[in-house]
Amino acid sequence: MWFSKPKKAIGLDIGTHSVKAVQLSRSGGRLCIDEVGYALLDRNQVNANPIAANATAVRQALQSMNLPQAMLVAALPGQTAVIRYPRIPETPRDKMAQVVEREAGQNIPYDLNEVFLDWVPLDETSEGGQKQIKLLLVAAKHEVISSRVQILDAAELKCGIMGVDSLALADAAECCGMLRPGETVALVNIGLTSASIHFVKDGISNFIRDVSWGAREMIQAIAKDRRVDFEEAERALQAVAKEAPAAVAAPEPEVDLDTAPRPPKLPAGGSLLDPLDSELGLGEPLSGPAPRPGLGEEPKREARELIAAPLTRLVSEIRRSFDFYEHQLYERPVDRIILSGGIAHLPMVGETLMEELGVNEAEVADPTSGGMILADDVSMPVLHERPAQFMVAIGLAARGMADL
Repeated sequence: MWFSKPKKAIGLDIGTHSVKAVQLSRSGGRLCIDEVGYALLDRNQVNANPIAANATAVRQALQSMNLPQAMLVAALPGQTAVIRYPRIPETPRDKMAQVVEREAGQNIPYDLNEVFLDWVPLDETSEGGQKQIKLLLVAAKHEVISSRVQILDAAELKCGIMGVDSLALADAAECCGMLRPGETVALVNIGLTSASIHFVKDGISNFIRDVSWGAREMIQAIAKDRRVDFEEAERALQAVAKEAPAAVAAPEPEVDLDTAPRPPKLPAGGSLLDPLDSELGLGEPLSGPAPRPGLGEEPKREARELIAAPLTRLVSEIRRSFDFYEHQLYERPVDRIILSGGIAHLPMVGETLMEELGVNEAEVADPTSGGMILADDVSMPVLHERPAQFMVAIGLAARGMADL
């Protein structure tokens, strides 16, 4: 417990590749990034003792921050939480918890005794003359939360709030001034082993989907073709990100929504979010076998060529989420994509997403470009070097500041 109320908040994003930390304070009514921390996970230690590996990286990322005077906000991976958007009739405040729990019983695929449940009203709508409240409902199993607490305990830390990384993206986009009134934005965060797609309409969370596909497949494609280790292949991938400008944009064509292509017709009982054939082992492999040694050296393939197939697979997953959101949820098309995560700066990602999804603008999230004050701290170069990787940590810290 705190003897005095903390005035700062630290967002802690524990990923499968690295740990990112951001400390926020308030200055003149604006949020200020005081300090950032970054630490890579030791891949060998992760295989031997994952809790110790994560705890070590957490301590390294936080080593220079003033923990006793700050609230720590950590995150659960989006794929470990259940997020729903039910609508309930207009309900008196004193009966809201009871109605929400009843609604959760119908929407959460677990016994409610097994989960920690949280919710917040998002918006009021009217249907058939009756007012309804749209909720954001979040549930996480106790064992999932316990696994996160184990890491924090091993790092000798206490957490004030625990959020969900995909939800933190919206908090970060809002506090960094990245959202525009009246538009629909897809916040796409690509990590090492997974990606999240968070649709935000007019500043309000509307739909989230997490997919088990990320940068790892691109790194593995390079490693397999060049017969190098994971770290060297990762460096080759990052080198591609420096070949062209980070942000890309295309001319805005006129689109007739009545004649726009619709998603493919599904078999009876099917869904756009059902597993693809390749996920079930029914499709063609994404890449051929590694080159066989011969009498001479085979020409070295460019990294851009090697990652084309896994990137196409990732975009296919994202496209299924777009189709489901825009057509089956009867929402309007997405106006803009905001990319974050370790490969957000890869030019091919934004270019491919715009081309395949028909979106006219795909930008890389950059919290240093405005909206927040940046302190003159020695830790800031890492934020300027990889700003898109800190979006989740910024969103978590902003969530903490809202409670202080």
